[in-house]
Amino acid sequence: MIDKALAIDGWMSPVELQWLAEQASKHYRIVEIGSHLGRSTRALADNTPGTVYAVDTWYGPPEVSIPSWEREKIYGQFLANMNGLIEAGKVVALRINHKDIVVNFTPDMIFIDGSHQYEDVKRDLEKWRGYPALLCGHDATWTEVSKALGELPDTIELVPDTDIWVRK
Repeated sequence: MIDKALAIDGWMSPVELQWLAEQASKHYRIVEIGSHLGRSTRALADNTPGTVYAVDTWYGPPEVSIPSWEREKIYGQFLANMNGLIEAGKVVALRINHKDIVVNFTPDMIFIDGSHQYEDVKRDLEKWRGYPALLCGHDATWTEVSKALGELPDTIELVPDTDIWVRK
């Protein structure tokens, strides 16, 4: 079910949202690095039998030109887009820079779509690759993301017809 996710502004395609929904249906503790307005968060949360831990500063991606007054509204828009999921415990919003996040549980799915800067992506990969979880992310073909993925000792595959990468 991705209808509510499709109604939220964002950069993920319907095929990508459907893939996330299918994966979420098999996972209980999902960490999402980078949530923005919640398009992918909604696809994950509407389909998991568990909880999505959405990690973001909610000031928007630095590589996208957004006026500061508009950046100040992002968190409120995210909360509105979750419409009942936070209250139901399906989404836990962690308003923190992803480099500073510490979890006291073992996630079984980690979706990385935070900063797209090489050093940030590399740090995220190093931080999260030690977990025995489905490790995946978005924007695999972005130059800096691709470079960081290429340095992993793990095998990375692209999901067909998407820009989603998955550790195999």
